[in-house]
Amino acid sequence: MKPFLIIFFCLVISITTVAQQSEEVLPHDASNPAFVRSRVVVDIESYLFENESVFYAFKPAFYYGLKSEAHQMGITVPFFHNIFNGNYAGYENTSGIGDLKMIYMAVPYMKKGTLGFERLSTYLELSAPTGEEKLGRGAGVWMYKPGVIAAFHATTAVSFYPEIRYQFSTESANTQAGSDGNPDAEDAEDDGKVQTLVLELPAVVVLEKWNGWFALHAQYIRSFSEGTNFFFMRIDLGKMIGKRTSGALNIQKFIAGQPRLDLVIQAKFQFFMK
Repeated sequence: MKPFLIIFFCLVISITTVAQQSEEVLPHDASNPAFVRSRVVVDIESYLFENESVFYAFKPAFYYGLKSEAHQMGITVPFFHNIFNGNYAGYENTSGIGDLKMIYMAVPYMKKGTLGFERLSTYLELSAPTGEEKLGRGAGVWMYKPGVIAAFHATTAVSFYPEIRYQFSTESANTQAGSDGNPDAEDAEDDGKVQTLVLELPAVVVLEKWNGWFALHAQYIRSFSEGTNFFFMRIDLGKMIGKRTSGALNIQKFIAGQPRLDLVIQAKFQFFMK
């Protein structure tokens, strides 16, 4: 994995160098979860569970967006390092690839540069069973996640991006704690078909003088396979690093429901291309 990381970071540096010479990307766009633009994304995440298990993830991704901003395709190759608090037959501390994710996004409605309802985006995400489910790195089956994101601009600085998505499988799978695709550190056994509804409302405030943004996400998750509700809150603090590179720190905290996943901390970097 080390040669891969070296090659990947060299690629990121090259992309960043080229990106700084191209058209500027504003915090308004970098903070938009449905922004369509070709880019490389690097997510570095840590998951802390109630049973004191800890997972770490490295998720490089590439998105290709058309100039019209009407269509976008992307792929993510996640890597996990899992530390379990329990007896996993010698696999309490292992690393490996997670479930490969592919996404297609289409924008049927867009009216740029206006206040109010500005954009409606639809997407379909597919997860291939490339991660080992018994070690908490995948669902063990193909997963499907259709979703819709709307963009509302209350002012030039305040925006809302309500989103609804439904994650499901056609075969019995690891329900992954009902937490919208995150690994399950307590029970990696198959628990029936995945049926998870997610409602999310991000409120984003652009901080022009700081050239960044602040966001608050309220997230409700209903796991129909488990008959359980989950509530999470997430805080994002992001900033443009140069003209076409952004960095953000995202902290997601469990609020109510069946306590499994307690805290997720994510460092997110985006390298936009022309």
